[in-house]
Amino acid sequence: MTTMTPTMTPRTISDQELLALERQYWDAIKERDARIAGRLTAERSVIVGASGVSEVDPRSMSKLIESATYRIKDYRIDPQTTRVTRLCDDAVAISYGVHEEVDVDGKPVKLDAFDSSVWTKTDTGWACVLHTESIKGDAFGRDRSTKPLTS
Repeated sequence: MTTMTPTMTPRTISDQELLALERQYWDAIKERDARIAGRLTAERSVIVGASGVSEVDPRSMSKLIESATYRIKDYRIDPQTTRVTRLCDDAVAISYGVHEEVDVDGKPVKLDAFDSSVWTKTDTGWACVLHTESIKGDAFGRDRSTKPLTS
């Protein structure tokens, strides 16, 4: 009797493919392509930044893109700061510095930040399950005005 051992298809992604995927997400937001941004967002995804913590799914991410009061005019991911961390075969993190040129409420804003995204392999491709953005500055916020957190 012959038994067959199923062969596992590698679920890994190369560093270059991951960076291309991250850029695809940025480009979708820049171009306000809600369909692509939604497709790249996991069913349960978290966004963390200066505005707080939000949970999104593909549909709510699409709505966020369509109703955004800001517009990314340009962005540059710094290759010198880019780091990839393999969490397991089907989950990988990418972290990097980024320069953004954005219009916010019709006014130009330039900023530097440090971003991280965690991507996981799904049945339909890779999807972002976590994205964080920290605006570059003093680690203790001494370069910003202080307002107490509301609970």
